[in-house]
Amino acid sequence: MSHQHAENITTAIWSDEESKSSVTKAQLPRPLNWKVLVQPNQVKMETKGGLILAPMSKDNEEYLTAHGRIAAMGDLAYKDRDTGIAWRTQCPQVNDRVTYGKYAGQKIVINGVKFLLLNDDELTSIIPEESQISAYLA
Repeated sequence: MSHQHAENITTAIWSDEESKSSVTKAQLPRPLNWKVLVQPNQVKMETKGGLILAPMSKDNEEYLTAHGRIAAMGDLAYKDRDTGIAWRTQCPQVNDRVTYGKYAGQKIVINGVKFLLLNDDELTSIIPEESQISAYLA
């Protein structure tokens, strides 16, 4: 899973393990209004033991685990559309891990790094940092 590598937000780096590309916060688009920019989780193609996974395994994992990390948020994210007053709920922040619907969002690639642009109400939960997410087949 790629993530911010630095504490300083202005020098934060978002990277893509597959393309070996990265972007800084300054290179990210600024989401407008109630939009949220999320970097989807990146599936590892190699196990800890060195086995290379089949492309179908990667596709299944990406499809079944719709989660990622918030890279940026618009000024009206999690605020009332008319008044601008913050919602009275637990709201995610930049760098939080979140889940979303598997078909949600606009897919964009910035300097080789994949992101999703979602509405704030398309995020479905905040994932605690210590939690491990994986796909399951029923």
